[in-house]
Amino acid sequence: MKYDANNIYLAANYGETRNATRISGAGNSGFANKTEDVFVVAQYQFDFGLRPSLSYNKSKAKDVEGVGSEDLVNYIEVGATYYFNKNMSTYVDYQINQIDSDNKLGVNSDDTVALGIVYQF
Repeated sequence: MKYDANNIYLAANYGETRNATRISGAGNSGFANKTEDVFVVAQYQFDFGLRPSLSYNKSKAKDVEGVGSEDLVNYIEVGATYYFNKNMSTYVDYQINQIDSDNKLGVNSDDTVALGIVYQF
């Protein structure tokens, strides 16, 4: 579901999959029997081109043979995009990883920073 009006963008998504999410790492490979996914985002578009963003993303594998339940993705993302014009923008995103370093599936637990410039033809 989403709300997109008055310079405010809010969205949320929930999904479940069965035998569709690939797992590999830490001696495990195959597919999770069940995966639950949650994504929530909030953004505000300022008139001068800045669009800050705050989001939460979690994907949890359930009933993994020999492991049980374990997070595949779990982070909070803080970011901002600045629109120079309708064709060019720049962005910065910081992902604060919530996964423990002793994750049984060997999933990366490091925080991530991304910077970029986008030009749309």
